[in-house]
Amino acid sequence: MKLSEIFSQLAYGELSQLGLVNATGDGIATDKQGQLVAHVNMGLLALYKRFLLKEGSVTIRLVTGRSTYPLNTEEDTLFIENNDSPEFLDDIYKIERVYTDKGIELSLNDESEQYSCSTPSMSVLRVPYAVANKTTGLPSELVTDTLKIVYRASHPKIVYTPTGFKPSNINLELPYSHLEPLLFYVASRVNNPIGMTNEFHAGNSYYSKYEASCAALEQTNIKVDQGSQNTRLVSNGWV
Repeated sequence: MKLSEIFSQLAYGELSQLGLVNATGDGIATDKQGQLVAHVNMGLLALYKRFLLKEGSVTIRLVTGRSTYPLNTEEDTLFIENNDSPEFLDDIYKIERVYTDKGIELSLNDESEQYSCSTPSMSVLRVPYAVANKTTGLPSELVTDTLKIVYRASHPKIVYTPTGFKPSNINLELPYSHLEPLLFYVASRVNNPIGMTNEFHAGNSYYSKYEASCAALEQTNIKVDQGSQNTRLVSNGWV
């Protein structure tokens, strides 16, 4: 999906009456595109937090005596190894699963499990002392030098530049199933500063539509196929 398609949908629909449309009526005016990019970025952020739309992974090398591992390239990343992707992009929303170097999945945030990892924050992994230090009595299948962390990833930020910006060249990693809530979210943000018009608040109305659209998607349980490590979506619901 191209950003130009998002702009076209908004120009024909939700934003058609707000003076943001270009002269031909099929897209957003050039001088308004930066404003819309900011709203689209926020909409993608909201959807990627709410839905499992993309997964990434990073491998860490366990350090004796260390149990806490912040997954942030601006902090101590001496333990982060070469990853499945060319570069670790600080794109973690939520740690989903943890595997040993033998492919054994460790429990996560399970207080009843002795060897469960935990996440004190969204991008920090806490490893049990026994696993990190390979203590005597640790089950052999849990003895590991590295851990592979699979996480819910974010959408790459769309960067707007005043010159040379072409929405038709910007690819969005968003399935068409989630197009409608994105349009409603953007329309809500654009309309919110306008406030009430004749006792009608368009911003609130569009946000209600956004929530309803998201709720419908949650019922169908559309998400990333966790076995594929990519953005292929599956549905465990009625579609």
